[in-house]
Amino acid sequence: MAIDRRQFLEGLALAAGGFKVSGKALAFPAAEGFTSDARTGQAKGKAYGSGYFGQWIEDEFGLPAFHYTCDQIHDPKAATTVNPGVLSSTEHIHQVGNDRIVAVASNYGHVRVRQDEGAPKFLNDYAPDRGCFGGGIGYLTDGKAFLATHYPGNAEAFDRIFGIGYLRKKVQGHDYAVDHVIFAPFGNDPVLISHVTITNNGSSEAQLRWIEYWGCQVYQFSFRSYMESGGHNVCDMRRDFGARFGHHFSAVEGGAGVLETKKFLGRLPAEEERWRQTVAFLEKAPNPFLTPPDKNAPKDASFDDLNPPSTFLVSLDAPADGRSTNGKDFFGSGGADHPSGLDRELDGDLSQTGAQSALLLEHKIALQPGKSRTLTFLYGYLPEGANIDSLVSKYRRSAATAWRDSSNRWKKKGLRFRSEGEPWVDREVTWNHYYLRSNMTLDSFFRRHIISQASIYQYVMGFQGAARDPLQHVLPFVFSDPGIVKEILRYTLEEVRPNGSLPYGIVGHGMPMPTTSDDSSDMPLWLLWATSEYVLATRDKGFLDEAVTTAYGPGAGKESVRGLL
Repeated sequence: MAIDRRQFLEGLALAAGGFKVSGKALAFPAAEGFTSDARTGQAKGKAYGSGYFGQWIEDEFGLPAFHYTCDQIHDPKAATTVNPGVLSSTEHIHQVGNDRIVAVASNYGHVRVRQDEGAPKFLNDYAPDRGCFGGGIGYLTDGKAFLATHYPGNAEAFDRIFGIGYLRKKVQGHDYAVDHVIFAPFGNDPVLISHVTITNNGSSEAQLRWIEYWGCQVYQFSFRSYMESGGHNVCDMRRDFGARFGHHFSAVEGGAGVLETKKFLGRLPAEEERWRQTVAFLEKAPNPFLTPPDKNAPKDASFDDLNPPSTFLVSLDAPADGRSTNGKDFFGSGGADHPSGLDRELDGDLSQTGAQSALLLEHKIALQPGKSRTLTFLYGYLPEGANIDSLVSKYRRSAATAWRDSSNRWKKKGLRFRSEGEPWVDREVTWNHYYLRSNMTLDSFFRRHIISQASIYQYVMGFQGAARDPLQHVLPFVFSDPGIVKEILRYTLEEVRPNGSLPYGIVGHGMPMPTTSDDSSDMPLWLLWATSEYVLATRDKGFLDEAVTTAYGPGAGKESVRGLL
């Protein structure tokens, strides 16, 4: 249906004004579970803006957080239509990130860690039917009963808090309580920290075991798989590709942790033939969306990452009492809800290399009645130039205060806006700044940070685009973090081709997206707009004369920003 801009804006104004028709406002019913004041919209007992699935709170650091209270397993209102294979229909997610790493945190308690160097991917896939359960879940057992930080379907005994930079899970039962926080420390380090506080609420001493789990099966957002999929399930194809990586494990830090490295085993002949046929078909008859791959793409550009980084899990408190890489043996037939291996200690076997291999560490602790103990783990990956010893040393020194320090740094960043009598405004500005900033990752082809479009483009179709989107997303940083704006501008300028056009999007490692939407006319326009905003706001006129090394086309090489514009 055609609609002009005036009609669209008129409709938007009606929506913003409460759909006033003939001088009367249409009333919306209050969400089930709470009532609202007609004048302020304030939910009784809940902060304004709260809803059916939980409520807004302020955490101990003075930052906004969302207390998620829905039992999504049994509540029919939790089900939504999603892209199958990426999320389940009852999965509601939160973003935990810093300037380098992004973790998709689930209401089920697991996290999937996204890493973009080499090509965007999850480092720890969640595919229960294949024995992969993401990461960041743990189990406490006394040999008879157990508690898990994987949501079992009992909202009354399992708290979930989505906070700025963290996921917090609190579970209690069988005379014990577990407070499990997973957070991305503010900054550029490719790590997550897992804080686990265990409390004995019983009347006698408890002999306990804590098992920390992080998977290591790669799931690449492969655009090549998307192009090949046809009538096939692209998620299954990507998981089959992930199974073509072997794993090798070794102990690190004197037994305090486990390091995992990957080796590509090669593609199956049938997959290579499918790709050959896909390219041949597109060369003969491009479809309305896809074209053949760019034959003039840089030699180091690729659709997929054949050398994913090593991952590691290290105990920061003391050497682990047990370790294993045999996720298949640990979970057994019980899966994440009731792991079969909880009834026995981890066996120290680091030889498991299949798709269900994992990073598993165990601690034994003795707790007197009323006492607590905190365990701290460091999970991360090693991009080019990173050193596991320096990362472990850094966070071993700061582990006790790292969460507080990270939250305090988030409090100092970004613009703030307050409106007297409307405290939700300050909360929304703070929350939206966090969500924008924490979506930054690093593109190793351009060696620049990038703010991803994410959503269906990145996670389902598998491309970083369109080129206009990072330029739109970065605009709020002009006045708060102009350095971020400059980096995104340089990232985009490096894509400019000799004729002034920009690729519609980037896939894998620096590969121009093979699409008929390439060379869209608004891409250079957005680059002109965003650069103008940056220079006019910062008066950084010298930026226009800085050199940029372009990547694409026969004329690729150094050019000034001014010349490219």
